[in-house]
Amino acid sequence: MLERNVSAEGAGHWKRTAIGNVDVMAALVRRWLPELGDGAAAFCAQAVMVAGAVWTHARPSAAMLDAYDADPSLAQLRMGFAPALRTVLAALMAGTLARAAAL
Repeated sequence: MLERNVSAEGAGHWKRTAIGNVDVMAALVRRWLPELGDGAAAFCAQAVMVAGAVWTHARPSAAMLDAYDADPSLAQLRMGFAPALRTVLAALMAGTLARAAAL
């Protein structure tokens, strides 16, 4: 949504800011996991995207909450933000480390 219905100038400013934030995150990640090397920036960019997706799914709409109430078998699809994000980031990190080691 952030990249729609905005001016090219506004979209460009938002993207440059996002890239700067990823660069800061990557420097922090590299401090603790230097073996990631250049993969740290890709990991951080992907982590930001994943966090947005997990946030959306962890905050279901009123209709989805009603569906969960109406059909308890759907409850397995509910997720807490922090546990789900930890799980997906751990998998992403493991894959990024494996790729870095293979290079």
